[in-house]
Amino acid sequence: MRRAFAGLAVIAAATMGAASAQDVAAEPVAETAEPGWRTIAPENLMMIETGKGPIVIELNPDFAPRHAERMRELAASGEYEGEHFYRVIEGFVAQGGLFDDMQILRWGPLENENDRPYGGEGFVPLGNDDLFAAEVGHIGGFPVGRDEALGQEWLLHCPGAVALARNNDPNSGGTEIYIVLDAQRYLDRNLTVFGRVIDGMEHVQAFKRGDRAISNGVIQAPEQGEEILGLTIAADLAEDQRPVWRTMTSEGEPFAEHKRALRVRDSEFFYRKPPEVLDICSFNTPAERVAAAD
Repeated sequence: MRRAFAGLAVIAAATMGAASAQDVAAEPVAETAEPGWRTIAPENLMMIETGKGPIVIELNPDFAPRHAERMRELAASGEYEGEHFYRVIEGFVAQGGLFDDMQILRWGPLENENDRPYGGEGFVPLGNDDLFAAEVGHIGGFPVGRDEALGQEWLLHCPGAVALARNNDPNSGGTEIYIVLDAQRYLDRNLTVFGRVIDGMEHVQAFKRGDRAISNGVIQAPEQGEEILGLTIAADLAEDQRPVWRTMTSEGEPFAEHKRALRVRDSEFFYRKPPEVLDICSFNTPAERVAAAD
């Protein structure tokens, strides 16, 4: 019998949080060696095709190597094609993937990669305090929390974060993913975040919602959630067919200026000046599609 992978069903309520992930440029631009930007490796560029439009995701094997590899394997298998985002809850998450018990069992669970040892290279502090972590900032464009006393650092449940659903056992996730719709920071370090949406959050936000009071948000028959038309890793495509995306590096001046513009609201509109603070989940690291050079 088909069922909704329990995933996040054990969580009773969603925290209403930060704004949705910002839109990024959909039109390709000419690739340059502009400082402060990096090209996303094709093996870490994942595309989910839906009827609402494509969702482009950057995988993060530095924090979650086994989870990134599992997504590459699922993409190569073709088993996601025809599946659905079957559990979508307003202000919480959009969950989808394999739905059949026997399919899920064949893949087996992964050991969680909820955090890693403190001190990863390239950490750039946000610049102000956070409610959930001793320190927050970015590594490689991903929002990160860390705590030197705990000796750990981890990816955050900000809007657009992509993570693996599970049951109560921390090591029970294997095939079901969810995309965070609004910040859910209380989930940090409890589930494995392995990627981030860099384009297409507007399509995710357009998915049909379930009723949280009925089967914890699983969309009920005869209705179905948004169909997954395809799951592809850019590296699996012919080189001349691969989309190319780039993102700001956390350590560059462009990203520092991007944060500064958000932090310091000094236009004439603000006759009452807001505090110069940022919520780590209130903005995204800019990313854009790159056109092949002539």
